[in-house]
Amino acid sequence: MRLYGFGSNASGQLGIGDTEDTSLPQLCQLAGYQEWPSPIKSIKAGGNHTLVLLESGQLFVSGCTKDGRAGLATSTDSITTFSEIPASAFDDSKVKLCSALWEASVTVTNDNDVYTFGFGSKGELGSGNMVEGLTHKLERFCPEGERIVDLSSSIGHTVIVLSNGDVYGWGNGRKGQLGAPAEVVWQPRKIQGLPFKVVRAVCGREFSYLVGTPEHGRHTILGSDKWKIRSGAPSSKSGWAHVAASWSSLFTLSTSGKLHAWGRNDHGQLGPDKQQIGLLRVVAGSEHVMALTESGAVIVWGWGEHGNCGAGIDAQGDVKGQSNEIYSSHFEPSHKFIGIAAGCATSFVWTEEN
Repeated sequence: MRLYGFGSNASGQLGIGDTEDTSLPQLCQLAGYQEWPSPIKSIKAGGNHTLVLLESGQLFVSGCTKDGRAGLATSTDSITTFSEIPASAFDDSKVKLCSALWEASVTVTNDNDVYTFGFGSKGELGSGNMVEGLTHKLERFCPEGERIVDLSSSIGHTVIVLSNGDVYGWGNGRKGQLGAPAEVVWQPRKIQGLPFKVVRAVCGREFSYLVGTPEHGRHTILGSDKWKIRSGAPSSKSGWAHVAASWSSLFTLSTSGKLHAWGRNDHGQLGPDKQQIGLLRVVAGSEHVMALTESGAVIVWGWGEHGNCGAGIDAQGDVKGQSNEIYSSHFEPSHKFIGIAAGCATSFVWTEEN
């Protein structure tokens, strides 16, 4: 398996060994290992740092290390290759979920403990008035017998979903993205009044999208209605396979491979003019989107000023009304794409041999 990154890289968040932006996917580098010790489970990116979670429960990080957001005590402000956060940071437990805020990170272990690290002046760490530091375990809020099944963060807030459908959140909730009252939430707080069992959550800059089972299609959006993110939503979303949120847009992918998008579109974030079908997976970064197609291709569109949409952007730095295709043959002719991830003007693809 090989991981490639492209896009914004001023702090080394692509993990490619330097701090130069690139529109051509570059092979990510790994400190202390010849190859990734386990398959990639997920990649989450903050403002200038990136987390790579492996199926083994190991967590790697690259990019800005200020304020403890990378979970590592370093003598420099950034690292440019992916380095492992030691298991001791999580009391020797394996990590099963992770997310990244602008200047902070969140992890959930197999024991359903939640750890936060980094900087946050508006409750981003969920630890009361603690605003900066390395890994810190939050006071347990998951009831005995329940599990944490989903985790999502945007720039300034985090949402967690439990196996019983309850939802907790913390951080900047001044737009109502963490429920009522609309305020900064300093510690995990249960979102009250949800009329259905939530199974999935994704966060935008000023909203939270909470989704029920695909069979019933119930969903709700908490927070700002800027870009008609709430008023432009469909009444239900049954048959969804994947959901994703950029800072200002929402995307749902049906089990039949059809993409539905709404929200901000001034950079072409909502996709090519021709309706997208035949997709297997969709992910959203800050203001760009990536999709893995049934034919095995990766396509990208939206705001690509830093190279995160590949080459071929317009004068405004956008891929608008069309998509760019990323070709696996440019890396290794015998490899195929198996995963995609998007962050704050960053993009990642990983491949394996056919």
